[in-house]
Amino acid sequence: MRKTHESCAQLAAPLIRAFRDVEKEFVRISVLKQIWPTDYHRRDDRVSVLLAGMLGPEDAPYGLKLIVPYGYLHFEVTLKSDGLPVFSCIRDTQGQRPMSMDFPDVDRWLEFFYKSIADLVEL
Repeated sequence: MRKTHESCAQLAAPLIRAFRDVEKEFVRISVLKQIWPTDYHRRDDRVSVLLAGMLGPEDAPYGLKLIVPYGYLHFEVTLKSDGLPVFSCIRDTQGQRPMSMDFPDVDRWLEFFYKSIADLVEL
């Protein structure tokens, strides 16, 4: 199991770096209002506030969970039984069934991550 986490963590490393690259960007006030309508003004206004947590062991994260309006986005790497990686994004919306998207490679997965972040930040 530890080896699986390590393999997934290596595959997820570009995602973790991408998050670190954008974590100091400003989140749109309208987004903060949707997530925390009563106390958005007391929240940090940087992307880092949207991180609900890293997925996996602390020393080998294989994904992350972001707070977004009306739910969460999970970006994670798993391995199929044949050892091939699966790059996933799961949109978990309050009161609805989660929507899962799998990407064929890390580049398309990261592209979707950056597009998701672009919708949340001030440009």
